[in-house]
Amino acid sequence: MMPKLNRKASIWLYGLTSIYGAILTALTFLNWHGPDRWWFGNVNLFLPQLIWLIPGVLLACLSLVVARKFVWAPVLCMLWVLGPIMGFCWHSPSEVEGISSIRVMTCNIKYGQRNISALVDDISIYAPDIVMLQDANLEMLSNSLKKSFSKFNVRFRPDGKYIVASKFPLGAADIRIIPYNGEPHSCLRCQVYIGSNTFTLYDVHFESPREGLYEFLTAVRNPWAYSKTFLDIKKNLENRLSQASALRELVLLEQGPVIVAGDLNSSDTSMVCKKLRNALLHDAFNEGGRGYGYTYGHDLLRYKHPWLTFSWMRIDHILISSQLKSVSCWTGTSEASDHRPVYSDIILKKN
Repeated sequence: MMPKLNRKASIWLYGLTSIYGAILTALTFLNWHGPDRWWFGNVNLFLPQLIWLIPGVLLACLSLVVARKFVWAPVLCMLWVLGPIMGFCWHSPSEVEGISSIRVMTCNIKYGQRNISALVDDISIYAPDIVMLQDANLEMLSNSLKKSFSKFNVRFRPDGKYIVASKFPLGAADIRIIPYNGEPHSCLRCQVYIGSNTFTLYDVHFESPREGLYEFLTAVRNPWAYSKTFLDIKKNLENRLSQASALRELVLLEQGPVIVAGDLNSSDTSMVCKKLRNALLHDAFNEGGRGYGYTYGHDLLRYKHPWLTFSWMRIDHILISSQLKSVSCWTGTSEASDHRPVYSDIILKKN
């Protein structure tokens, strides 16, 4: 009887592992083609991708019991999740001739919601040359960051929502409109002069998907509400795509090196980031980072579950034009904001 049971269990194991592999294949295709084209892919972008590891762990344990020689299959699927599906990056240091090496930092600091002393410490430790902040406040320039920015040139939007600080000379700050759905949303543009080179900076913050995702999570109490929830999620995506399109057109008009930094509320595989790559921009972490570079998620469950403080989304980015290269990129503290800051060492390539 036992051999028959083992054969049946093995058949089930092979079938379930095949289904698991097919799901991972579909997820990979979605990420390559633009996951937010479909509601499932759009929602999945904001979920911890680690959840796709759970079936692999269960199947690997089952393999050890009924078909030990088959354990390689679920293990391979688990590596697939830990690698491309979770967005693992690894760059090898390479010798690239360049000039004007600068360290750039960006952070959505959510001013007033958290104690930013940890951010001040981070700035002190990593000593960025250029700092680009979102959701800021002018009050912090005379309080929290007064000492940190004492030797910086500073530009800001009149309401202080965007702040750019630089150890190098800065040009005038310009407000550029990146509208969506009739809303006059804006970003901050300014130029920085490093030796004989002029860099253009865009400090940006795209619309948050928070409301649509919250509706999705709470609709379980009223399943009939899902149809409206899907429409709201789609509308939110369209708004961010509209912002990305407007920003892309602005970037394409620039002549020299460009750095776009901020909270895009979009992962690297999203159509929003793909649209910005069409403006000949590339992601600093993809080029110079190691690991996952997640910037968001660590604060969502902190108050109910203090041990759940890990990030699982990379929605804050530093994007650079083709004249530039990221030689290293990493994230900072999780204590100052619900967004980790992103740092990158960037060089201007020699022609």
